[in-house]
Amino acid sequence: MELTNYVRKPFAVKAIEVTTDNIEEVAKYVGDLKEKDDGTPYILVDRRLVPNVFRVYPGFFMTKMGENIRCYSKKIFEEQFMPLDDTVQPWLDFLEGNK
Repeated sequence: MELTNYVRKPFAVKAIEVTTDNIEEVAKYVGDLKEKDDGTPYILVDRRLVPNVFRVYPGFFMTKMGENIRCYSKKIFEEQFMPLDDTVQPWLDFLEGNK
């Protein structure tokens, strides 16, 4: 068996960091707003809407690409995503076949 190396194509998403100020609004997209015993708010995720996590806390990120919504811890989000700017856009256009 011979394996071939591949690079994952980049894609653009819209994202928002979940905060205590916006967690109620984000919950409308991903699940039910709950509160821990110490008063910390979190979202109990509806796995039919967002299959990749169980709970979302302030500091997490919610991404949207078309109709697909995902949530990531801050650490995972920062490992996998970077802000889209004028230096990245030409590469994204090239890989998507846009000129």
